[in-house]
Amino acid sequence: MSSLLLYSTNPFMKYLINEKYRGNVHYVWCSETFDSGTLGLYGSGALVPPTSNPKDIFVDLKKAVDSTDRHNAKINEQISGLTALAVRWEAAREISTRAKDDIIYMVNEPSYFKHWRPLLYVIPRPLVESRLRPVPAAKCASLGSEYIIEDLQRYEFDLIEL
Repeated sequence: MSSLLLYSTNPFMKYLINEKYRGNVHYVWCSETFDSGTLGLYGSGALVPPTSNPKDIFVDLKKAVDSTDRHNAKINEQISGLTALAVRWEAAREISTRAKDDIIYMVNEPSYFKHWRPLLYVIPRPLVESRLRPVPAAKCASLGSEYIIEDLQRYEFDLIEL
């Protein structure tokens, strides 16, 4: 049986960029559980490792922001990814040069570090079922199930911030 909810942890900075420059369309990786560590040893959901587990990502981002850890791997990965995406979006004429420059500035500006704080997206599966793509095994962090939603609309999820 499939979970009725899906969970994804993302930094507020990514949420803000999608809201401001991408028309509130979000690209997310998600999981059927918030915390794979609470599942039985023999369920496939328990095989989602910390680097893909929404709870562990949330805790990692929160600790990094609370302690101003500018060397946090997840945040640095997001900075690189969002910078590359901004360049790609501009080349595809999906955003303006000014928007690209704004995104690159936002993700690299040290005074905005607090905006890397984590948000938990809670996504009702029935709203996205037809667009839910399993992540290919070669791209998964382990053997647990992971999913991608390329065009998650803002009305299709709720946010939790702790």
